[in-house]
Amino acid sequence: MWHHIAHSLRGPSHLAEDGPCQDSNVVKVLGADASLSLLACVADGAGSSKYSDEGSSIACNAILENAVSFFNDRKSFEGLKYDDIIAWCEDARNRLRAGAEVHGCEIRELATTLCVAIVAQEYSYFFQIGDGAIVAKKSGAYGVVFWPQSGEYANTTNFLTAAEYKQHLVFWESGTDFTDLAVMTDGLERLALQFDNQTPHSPFFHPLFDALRSSSDLTKLSEELLNFLDSDSVKSKSDDDKTIILASRISEGGNVDD
Repeated sequence: MWHHIAHSLRGPSHLAEDGPCQDSNVVKVLGADASLSLLACVADGAGSSKYSDEGSSIACNAILENAVSFFNDRKSFEGLKYDDIIAWCEDARNRLRAGAEVHGCEIRELATTLCVAIVAQEYSYFFQIGDGAIVAKKSGAYGVVFWPQSGEYANTTNFLTAAEYKQHLVFWESGTDFTDLAVMTDGLERLALQFDNQTPHSPFFHPLFDALRSSSDLTKLSEELLNFLDSDSVKSKSDDDKTIILASRISEGGNVDD
């Protein structure tokens, strides 16, 4: 089984302007036994786009609905291909265009990044466009699946809404059955990643996953995660919105599968 918790929290800059949180997240466990699979998705709306909070939500929900449909049709995610991911993204872009039409604006006003992880027992799939990060762990070792993308100019990135999004969409299929997973937006990058060697900052993740593995009360742990994200020590590193999904696979005996 999977233990998972997740939060999206407004950053100080948006609180000061009474603006919405532009991050979104979805997480869902599908199947059972050998087909048991975790889907985790985060999206970060562009700060300069008027309706990007809506854009990030539309993107996450589109990926969720397409993933669930794929799983229900095939009873697993095995065999998921890049072309399937493109189809999911195209559906998300169509929904974003529809949202733009409602607001009478261009699709860029709903600009959003996207980070998605699908982890099963014998295979995993990851795809991403833009910044943010997916960190996966196996046998005690952490790795960043894709390094956060930078755009053409400083402090910019790539978005699902861009016409050339396929040029920046990265996809990886792995035969590794990862046991711990974190998916986050860029508001946590300075805390969670080491930019000098492009690796995860293990002291950030160790206590989070240790708590997730050992907790018998995920509701309480979720509240503690929210308090942590809202702490002065975290907010001092970034005034942006912050989203993280944490997940650990636990065996029936209560131990971590590793």
